[in-house]
Amino acid sequence: MLDRTPRSADAPRAEWAVLSDMDGTLLDTESTWLVVVEEFVRRHSGANDPALVSALEGLDLHRAAATLRSRLSLEMTTSAVAEELDRRSLEAYAGGVSWTPGARPLLVALAAAQVPLALVTSSPRHWVERFAQTVDLSVFDVIVTADDTPRTKPAPDPYLRAAEALGLPAHRCVALEDSVVGATSAMAAGCTTVVVGDGTRVPATLHVASLVAVDVRMLRAVARGTMPS
Repeated sequence: MLDRTPRSADAPRAEWAVLSDMDGTLLDTESTWLVVVEEFVRRHSGANDPALVSALEGLDLHRAAATLRSRLSLEMTTSAVAEELDRRSLEAYAGGVSWTPGARPLLVALAAAQVPLALVTSSPRHWVERFAQTVDLSVFDVIVTADDTPRTKPAPDPYLRAAEALGLPAHRCVALEDSVVGATSAMAAGCTTVVVGDGTRVPATLHVASLVAVDVRMLRAVARGTMPS
């Protein structure tokens, strides 16, 4: 777990916090990852399998590798699959990454309002460090990666870890997610969950088309169990 600049010890205790997924939610990286997976499937099976590719959305590198090895009946070890996915993904990200629409302004506004922020991602730590060379992630008080909990999404552990690190119970945190795997993790932890994007529908969550539609006022209302008029 990577900790950013700590908040002042004499600062008032936060009422709520925002815990956000990274890939696809804040950074426009998920589509690149899925292209890497698609090419892996085609290279090792000689065919396209859109359903298999979609099933890997939101999974960590090791879980994705294990799924591919099993579904494609590969003779490669899971570690070898993960290594290939890791290498090809980093090659694909070599040109840098960018924010999704509305992401950066929202983070700046939340930080200005002194809302505690945690990044909760299924990506490995070295991916986050690579992305941080292109986009500024210093706004986050805490960063929880796939390397930081025994169980990753869809288990609740990453979100529970992030909430604990911020000193708040998970039910006082709003989670931003874009995948079924991530939303399942956040809801299991007890977070009120906002799913970003039109393509993913998850029961018992709020939905927005993009982060352009989200602001501090809205998230504060969500955290309090109300919606602004």
